[in-house]
Amino acid sequence: MHEDPTIGMADAAGPEALVGDGAPATSRSRRLHPVAFGGVIAATIVVAAAWAVGASVSLAAATAPSVMLQPYLDALEDGHLEQAIAMDGTAAAAAELGYSVDLLTDERYALATDRPTAYRVGATTIENGVATVDVAYERGGGERQTTAFTLRARPSGFLWFSGWRIEPSSLPTITVPTVRFGSLDLSVAGERVGEVDETTVYVVGPGSYDLAVDSATGFFDFEVPGVDAVWGGRPTAFLYPTLTARGQEGATAAVRAYVDACVASTSYEPDGCSIAIDNAEGDEMTGVTWLLTRGPEFEFAEYSATEGFLVTTTRRGSADFLAAFTSASGEFGIVTAEDCEVWVDGSVSLSIDGTWTFVPYTW
Repeated sequence: MHEDPTIGMADAAGPEALVGDGAPATSRSRRLHPVAFGGVIAATIVVAAAWAVGASVSLAAATAPSVMLQPYLDALEDGHLEQAIAMDGTAAAAAELGYSVDLLTDERYALATDRPTAYRVGATTIENGVATVDVAYERGGGERQTTAFTLRARPSGFLWFSGWRIEPSSLPTITVPTVRFGSLDLSVAGERVGEVDETTVYVVGPGSYDLAVDSATGFFDFEVPGVDAVWGGRPTAFLYPTLTARGQEGATAAVRAYVDACVASTSYEPDGCSIAIDNAEGDEMTGVTWLLTRGPEFEFAEYSATEGFLVTTTRRGSADFLAAFTSASGEFGIVTAEDCEVWVDGSVSLSIDGTWTFVPYTW
């Protein structure tokens, strides 16, 4: 067994030992106190937890849907429409629907009146990662309205928190139709926007728009009052054309040409015409003659973007029928019919080459 050679040396030296030139040195003792590592760690954890809670509360408040919506509303209030729609992807959503974004510019938005001038964010409802934020806003004319915005949760990349993406707003639309006669000129507040060659849906910012649509043909008018465009997710305005006196003249001539073609037919059942003779027996008819005894009266109703100007019969006309017949059994003779009703319900439109055409409903 090996012994430590230092054991016992202190006892041999006694309570005093010689140091240096032989002066006695006083013996000192020192007690070491253990450091309270557990307490330091616990305190650190408490501070860190408090910081984390505070940070989480601050971050949650900073990323609340209503807070994320405020820059969008601020931009609209300041007239920065382009900045606002860049936040919610309205332009891309409009393009997917085939809508025009030509009016979604700051310059064009400045032409609108009664734009939102102040807003107040109300209650927020969150369900399944979708937030609905109620907003009350005041317009330039002093009118107050309410709407709701939708935001969708998205990962923020920090712990478990989510950011919020503003969904494309239900911005109002203005629809300018063509009446199949060429192009139209659209103006807002007296400033020309451009030429419309086909039915076009314009997405616009909230406000009132003074529109004008002009046709170079002289056949159509567009009586366009101020259009009040508000949030709501539905078309705001559809600018219907009306017929000028010159337009009515051309459309009337097309309807009358249709009636003339019907009575000039040599068939007992003219194709596409309201007049017809019931020939259930299948008799052979020759020398068919129709005679218009009273022309129908009609009016032009509203315009349909797909059909044209609708034609409605206000008073039925009448026609007489005369023909020779031969039956399957060999009988023959003359058949007549009086006061066969003449209808002209359908639609009339102007083609690009300047021709008016009447299309009847299926009889």
